Amino acid sequence: MRRQFLTGLAAGLATGLTTRAGFAQSTTPSGKPVRFIVGLGPGSGADTSTRFIAERFSKLTGQPAIVENRTGADQVIAVQSLLQAPPDGLTLMYITPSPMVLTPLLNPATPYDPLRDVRPVVYGTRSQAVIVTGANSRFKTLQDVLTEARAKPESVRMSNYGHHYRIGGLSLQKATGAVFNHVAYKGAAQANNDVIAGDIDVAITDTGGAMPLIEGGKLRPLAVTGPNRHQFLPNVATVKELGINYELIVWTGFAASSKVPDAIAQKLEELLLTIIKSPEYKEYNDKQGGGEIVAGSGAMLRALIEAETARYREMGKTMKLTQN
Repeated sequence: MRRQFLTGLAAGLATGLTTRAGFAQSTTPSGKPVRFIVGLGPGSGADTSTRFIAERFSKLTGQPAIVENRTGADQVIAVQSLLQAPPDGLTLMYITPSPMVLTPLLNPATPYDPLRDVRPVVYGTRSQAVIVTGANSRFKTLQDVLTEARAKPESVRMSNYGHHYRIGGLSLQKATGAVFNHVAYKGAAQANNDVIAGDIDVAITDTGGAMPLIEGGKLRPLAVTGPNRHQFLPNVATVKELGINYELIVWTGFAASSKVPDAIAQKLEELLLTIIKSPEYKEYNDKQGGGEIVAGSGAMLRALIEAETARYREMGKTMKLTQN
């Protein structure tokens, strides 16, 4: 059956078929669905974005598509699910810096090598974080936060969730000389709720998830972490504008097993880029928080992963980067 799949897909590529009928000819006769694996739970940004793309993938190709949430172990379970599937192009995974860069660096026992075992297929988006405090917080500016965290080390409580935002907090310390009391959370929702309640002083958090709370007057944005101001927060300065050499960017994409044949991976890249470049996806993305749509190739994302792996490995020599 795998030979039939490869033969059919190669024929479709050779004739330039990108239509519903063309992809249908390139899939298995059994009509097995394409699986989109997500390492985070239902309702997360990763989950909703993947469901949007999976639905359009099915419409575009005529191939059934399902989303499977494989949570736990810092997304190691999701990657293992990807790698245990047959390398036939019918299994994809939503990827971010955590499973592809940070988890393997922080945990030497990680049972996969992302650069060896995983093949990036498409570079979807990149987005910045926002540094927030509660609406009733004593902190009015980021400088207020940093001044106190320097004068009274560990007096300012900062929430973090996942490797990326935890390292983002440590990097801010290194860049400013502040020392925070880091409090770990499983996700952004509870962390943001505790900032609103005043149990946590400040958070570096996902912009998309924070936007409704900012708009509702429950969180106060102090700065954004990208190279430019956020399109939905034009009056909020970047950290760099405040004189601090600091950026924190989160990228997203999709990947397959590195054992998937080139022809199949290239076809998947073409189809996913068709969706990500569509006006429909732009409208959806804007509603979710306005991350920048990159719509880049798998090779472009692999180069980024290689560069970030080297950067964080070097950072680990001067910072205490270990698992929570």
